[in-house]
Amino acid sequence: MKITICCSMKFRDKIEQTIKELQELGHEPLFPNLDTEMPDAELTIEQKKALALDHYAAIEQSDAVYFILPDGYMGTSCKLELCYSIAMKKPIYFSEPTGDIGLDCYPKEIGAINKMFH
Repeated sequence: MKITICCSMKFRDKIEQTIKELQELGHEPLFPNLDTEMPDAELTIEQKKALALDHYAAIEQSDAVYFILPDGYMGTSCKLELCYSIAMKKPIYFSEPTGDIGLDCYPKEIGAINKMFH
């Protein structure tokens, strides 16, 4: 199964760990531009848009979308990716609840990947 990972780049270590876990479970994790080193504050508008469009393309290719939400944190980019996932009718999964009912009503399941994607 192809699973697009959505997460703030602030948590690159969690993204890398999740990629390994999904691969060990036999899935193909997608997270375009993981090698991008510049923080959002240093990106131009054009660069930020290009990164977003790459992520939307990954969502289109995927069978499901998994949001890594440390302490329930979901930034603006992830919220847009959530909207795109909904529009593309992809199954959505959260690592943990955000505490916002307007966001938490969308995931099919909330929890650890080894329980959702075994």
